[in-house]
Amino acid sequence: MNPVILREIRSPAADAQILEWRWPSPMEASICEARHMLEMSLPPMSADGSACFPDISPERYSYMGRMFLRPAGLMLRARSRGGHIRVVRCAVDPDRYAATVERDMRWTDGELKALLHLRSRPLALIFRRLRDELMAPGFASAALVEAYCTALMIESARACSAGAEPRVEARLTGWQQRRIEERLEANGPPPSVAELARLCSVSPRHLLRLYRSQANEPVTAAIARAQVVRAQRLLVTTDLPLKTVAAHLGFKRAGSFSTAFRRATGVSPRLYRQFGGAANSPQ
Repeated sequence: MNPVILREIRSPAADAQILEWRWPSPMEASICEARHMLEMSLPPMSADGSACFPDISPERYSYMGRMFLRPAGLMLRARSRGGHIRVVRCAVDPDRYAATVERDMRWTDGELKALLHLRSRPLALIFRRLRDELMAPGFASAALVEAYCTALMIESARACSAGAEPRVEARLTGWQQRRIEERLEANGPPPSVAELARLCSVSPRHLLRLYRSQANEPVTAAIARAQVVRAQRLLVTTDLPLKTVAAHLGFKRAGSFSTAFRRATGVSPRLYRQFGGAANSPQ
């Protein structure tokens, strides 16, 4: 199933995109790309997946993290539980990548495994900046996107070298991730960290560690973002009064909801609805 391109900015260095898939059931696919695909999945829409390189180690599946690089010219077989998946992507020609990071791109077995689970806070930060620019382009966007893509190449090469023999660390299981996603999408007030921890049968402190380790951001950021996404959906798809929208989201007063929405998106709920969501904000 081909993805839907939600946002795209092309530059001489690379093409930057936000893409979305909807798989109704578990999936498995094999693909060989012509370009390096540097990607970060955007929570809460992500999949618990794994992959292998069938031409090298056909049965050696490795966990695919939130950030990964799918190398050009190598067949990759991936499988996941499916669902609603959204990623921010930097697609770059192999020669441009090699020239930028100043190294030969003949990957070792350890590096190939590391590519599927890149661990780097700077890399995550650059991906989020790229996502924000794609969602709300500003002055000289193409130049800024090119700079972000160049930085992503360099940081991904560093993360690959550092993680060629990655340490085993705890992460959310598939069922824990599903429970968090389902609760974030449910109607009513946003969940607390303690509530999500109970759903995952762990302590709040352990949930904070697990979520940050897997998503490279605090779970509180995911909670806040889910509320904004629900608010945007209600504003665009319904004619409910603002006070009713606020009540659906757990706010006692419409004024408090408007203040929180403006702080998160940069526009008021009324203006967002007036333009039908065209005054879009980063998700």
